[in-house]
Amino acid sequence: MTVRTILLMTLGAVLAVAADREVTGRVVDANTGEPIAHAHLTMRLYQAGSQATEVSILSDADGSFKITNMPASGYQLSVQKNGYLPANQGQPAPPPEGTTAPIVLRMTAQAALEGTVVDEQDNPMPNASIQLIRQQVVNGRRQYVSVNASSTDESGYFRMFGLPAGRYYVGIGARFNPSRGKVKGYQPQYFPKATDIAGAQAIDLKAGDNQQIQAHMSEPVPTYEVRGVVVSGSSNISVGLSRAGGSQAPSPISLGSNWDPKTHVFKFPNVPAGLYEVYAYVQDGKNQLQARATVAVGNADISGIQLEPAETKLEGTLRVESSASAPKTMFVSLQGSRYNSGAQVDPDGKFQFGNLQPDTYRVLPQVNGAQCIGSILQGGRDVRGGLTVSADAPPAPVEIVVTDHCGKIEATLSVTDSAPATGLTAVLLRKIGDEFAMEKQAGMFLRGRGTAPLFEFQGVTPGDYVLFVWPQDAQVEYANADYMRQFESYGQTVTVTDGATLAVTVDKVMPNPAKN
Repeated sequence: MTVRTILLMTLGAVLAVAADREVTGRVVDANTGEPIAHAHLTMRLYQAGSQATEVSILSDADGSFKITNMPASGYQLSVQKNGYLPANQGQPAPPPEGTTAPIVLRMTAQAALEGTVVDEQDNPMPNASIQLIRQQVVNGRRQYVSVNASSTDESGYFRMFGLPAGRYYVGIGARFNPSRGKVKGYQPQYFPKATDIAGAQAIDLKAGDNQQIQAHMSEPVPTYEVRGVVVSGSSNISVGLSRAGGSQAPSPISLGSNWDPKTHVFKFPNVPAGLYEVYAYVQDGKNQLQARATVAVGNADISGIQLEPAETKLEGTLRVESSASAPKTMFVSLQGSRYNSGAQVDPDGKFQFGNLQPDTYRVLPQVNGAQCIGSILQGGRDVRGGLTVSADAPPAPVEIVVTDHCGKIEATLSVTDSAPATGLTAVLLRKIGDEFAMEKQAGMFLRGRGTAPLFEFQGVTPGDYVLFVWPQDAQVEYANADYMRQFESYGQTVTVTDGATLAVTVDKVMPNPAKN
């Protein structure tokens, strides 16, 4: 008796359901189409009223697999194999009785990047920090994010592996070397020799690639000292210095400080010329206080900086206008480009966010399916598109109204050949000035076998929207109106009214934009 037979018998025994259903398929290389033998597959089965059950098998030498005695339930099938990125496929509805069409699980080979870092005299640079950076869409806007980090060994060599295909940038930071003198150091740079990522060379990794680079550090430059004091009675203080301005890419190096816990004096030695932000965090019981200052380092030391940490709070009130009994407690979230926060609403409708970091946040009240947002105001201004928190001044209070004067949208996708069981997302965008804001997002589900996929949006604030459907893994800059203009023909304008259900038929799926 084979291992697979034992596993399948176990599956049937655990679920106590012997249905005439089976799932077959193959695991193949996404680029070559060649079969992948001995890939590890995990079938996770979902049955109403019981916990999910898992069973694992290995693909055969020709990459094929077969799972029989499938219960009448939805499932998630995932596959793993050394040297490849994981892949998965789901089915929200039970497979039909009998044999379904074979599933093809395509696995993408991992990529790797390696290289060496040398100084201006071609000498290896040990302990240089390496940041691998990509552009990703966060809350509808493209930004640079660090996806991997490493450092060079004693020979100046580094290697990063297990990477998905895509476009990358490399940030390099070489710390000050005392043997080279006390007045010079290395500017952090982006490969090959850019001081800002806007001038960096992109590295395009394909599936299975193993690319190599050699980075030459620029000539050492004069460095200076940045000095100041933190005014606080607490002893739990941390200070830092980071680059400011530019394209806001992750810095490939953080500059260390000399800190005196008795006098609260900080010193950042060996700082190259540039624009920086010096900050201090103080942990005061449950509260985290903060202070920031922008510093322009030119051709001399900087001293006399005084940081007085304070708590950045955002207070607000939430009122429910509903014919039904309103919930006694609710929750409000802040969703920023770099930070997120949450606050509970008390029975009187008051809430407070503490320890907020400077960022632009979208305010997201928790609402049930029948409710929607009536208004979100700050100082009488509509901030549903986002509110800004800075370290310079405390933000004004926020007033939120939640109402049951809402509408509903049922959107049926008519393009069935572009509608797999999973993998599509429908979004409602609302135009605010020259920008878009995400109003609602919905995944796809089926009303029954053989019917068109349906997206449902409940609790939609009455108004005009643009409805898009795009691939679930698409990186779409939906908050960028200039970017979305190229996809205008895929959007469908809809008007939602109070108490009405709007039936919409969508006949276009937006293509997956190029992944950078």
